[in-house]
Amino acid sequence: MSNTISAVLAGIAAFIIYLVLSAGSGTETDQILIWSSAELIIGLILSIITGILCRRLWVGKSYRMANPLRWLLFFVYLIPFLIELIIANLNVAVKIITGKNIRPGIIKLSPGMKTDGGALLLSASITFQPGTATVDVNDETRELYIHCIDIGRDQNEVRTPDRIFAKINLAKWIRRITE
Repeated sequence: MSNTISAVLAGIAAFIIYLVLSAGSGTETDQILIWSSAELIIGLILSIITGILCRRLWVGKSYRMANPLRWLLFFVYLIPFLIELIIANLNVAVKIITGKNIRPGIIKLSPGMKTDGGALLLSASITFQPGTATVDVNDETRELYIHCIDIGRDQNEVRTPDRIFAKINLAKWIRRITE
């Protein structure tokens, strides 16, 4: 598939997401459906730029992310992600209030992701959790280096995703979406 088609598909997806996020921006004097004309112009420009920058990540070899089933799985993924986010917020609040189990540091996570999109979604999901941030990604092995509020006892241990998340292994969900 050509780079042009990949860029167009990525741009269309970015524009749809932008329209959903900016819905209701129209005013009584400047409104096209529920968006203002300025929002539509800015969204179009940003979508073109996003399409050009993300064309390889979006489609890859086999129209991977153009599959509507993967988008449905992504929206279903938001439920366990939000559950993990709530648990992480509560854990960080308890650690801050009690002052216990605060051992900040950087750990190595070996998620076993096969695609760049999977590594990207996993690192974004980890970074959204309070007290954590993905600081580096090994491009060849897709291993993540994560700064945590509590690295545990063994700081040299390579972790797996099931030991990072509290209740739900989000990496399995991400594999279903991106691989």
